[in-house]
Amino acid sequence: MADELVIPTTGTRVPPLPRARMNPDVEAAYDLSITTWGIPSNLFRTMAHHPTLAITEVPYANSIIFDTGELTDIPNPDTTRGGTVRYPTSGFLDRVTKELVINTVSLLNRSRYSMTHHTVIGYNTLSEHLPHPDPDTRAQQAEAMLLHLVDDHGNPTFDHPEAPPYTDLHLACLRLAAATQAHPHAITDDHIRHTHQVLLDHAPAAITAHGLDQYPDTDTPAYHNAYATGMLVELTWLTVHFSGLLNVWFTVLHTYDEADVTEDEIDFITVYNTTVPASIRRRNNSLLGASGWGDTPNTDPESAPPRTVVTAG
Repeated sequence: MADELVIPTTGTRVPPLPRARMNPDVEAAYDLSITTWGIPSNLFRTMAHHPTLAITEVPYANSIIFDTGELTDIPNPDTTRGGTVRYPTSGFLDRVTKELVINTVSLLNRSRYSMTHHTVIGYNTLSEHLPHPDPDTRAQQAEAMLLHLVDDHGNPTFDHPEAPPYTDLHLACLRLAAATQAHPHAITDDHIRHTHQVLLDHAPAAITAHGLDQYPDTDTPAYHNAYATGMLVELTWLTVHFSGLLNVWFTVLHTYDEADVTEDEIDFITVYNTTVPASIRRRNNSLLGASGWGDTPNTDPESAPPRTVVTAG
């Protein structure tokens, strides 16, 4: 079918390491990645050529993507009160916002492995966590929100009038993420201040979602400011982890989707084709192009609209 995932014309540049070549510590970390992420991954098996990198990858990646955050004690941000307050170790931003950011920068970079895997993760996450009570409506909203992040030419479209109703939190995070991916030196102090203010406006709801509102001194302006700063750090690190590191790494090494149950322990391509709506698969294929790696997208550069660079809120 035309909307099934385009298959690359060339193979990976670094074959994933098979289990038989992993030492016990790396294999244990690999099994932890499967338990945590739900599938065996060529991300991990490619990293496994560097044992320490592989062993530390799961807790590191979880800290900025999947963890909801354990609670710890920190010195009270309101120094006039003193003492300590409860504070999350991670998970400052909600999972829906994070997946929108991850998908956007991965699409802008046309990074195959991030695009394929986080399209599945993002679609499932949004379908589960968007606030509408009807699951079919949530699935429709998830499709629309992921589809309108960028168009077939890789232009950001989340800010267009015809885009679905992203929240002001979503838009502030997406604008900063797209601007960071495009030209980090062009980001101004005003852009950061504006983003921080939006995060500050949403901090009370996030604090309540963490269950932190039951603890003393978590409803002060100083605490809200500290929490919003944690959100900003998490947002910017998540953005550059994908846009500046993981997307580029996947592209340079041509990290390929898990395709063979015997060798890869899962046929992820079938999972992708049966999970992701056809409209999103077609858009993704346009960005991945004839090569399947995103280096030759299916667009005519002379007829494509000029690339949009988002620089401010």
